[in-house]
Amino acid sequence: MNWQELNELDFENIGQWPKPAKAGVVVLVCALLAGAVSYFLITDSLTRLDRSKAQEKQLKITFEEKARLAGGLPGSKLQLAKLQAELNAQLRKLPNTLEIAGLLDDISFMATNNGLRLERINWEVEKQHEFYTELPMRIIVRGDYHQLGRFVADVAALPRIVIIDSFSLSRDGNDQLSMSMLAKTYKYNEQESK
Repeated sequence: MNWQELNELDFENIGQWPKPAKAGVVVLVCALLAGAVSYFLITDSLTRLDRSKAQEKQLKITFEEKARLAGGLPGSKLQLAKLQAELNAQLRKLPNTLEIAGLLDDISFMATNNGLRLERINWEVEKQHEFYTELPMRIIVRGDYHQLGRFVADVAALPRIVIIDSFSLSRDGNDQLSMSMLAKTYKYNEQESK
């Protein structure tokens, strides 16, 4: 079929066209339909597919993070239990309300047991903090150097936590040392921590 025959084809009478011309028109119509279908149906599906792939990647990342956290959970629980046991052990070293009054008696006994003259021992103003209350006490004792050293060692060896925060030494005329110290202990504020 040549170009002249193509120009002479009558679009009103397609049924009389030669077979190659009919086949070409059918192929052209099918190509146009396939293009329209792909444009209207497949393009939208491809866009949804791309969104789904992006969402899948994000969900995989989230899953991996959560799996890593879940994998560390038994170790974290074990570590938390150890820390809780350690905290409870340290809290047992703090004097409770009943033992605070006895603490003054213990320190007084240690001073006299070491041959010191106890001039003053009394509680000072409590200092409230978020989880604990600081209980400072002023202690003034008089004696020789070795007696003071044994006394400080005995205070440090108490089963309850007592910290000697600051101290000062002075010598009097009788070759005796006077030591003024600020000792602190702490009380756990249970009701505020819960």
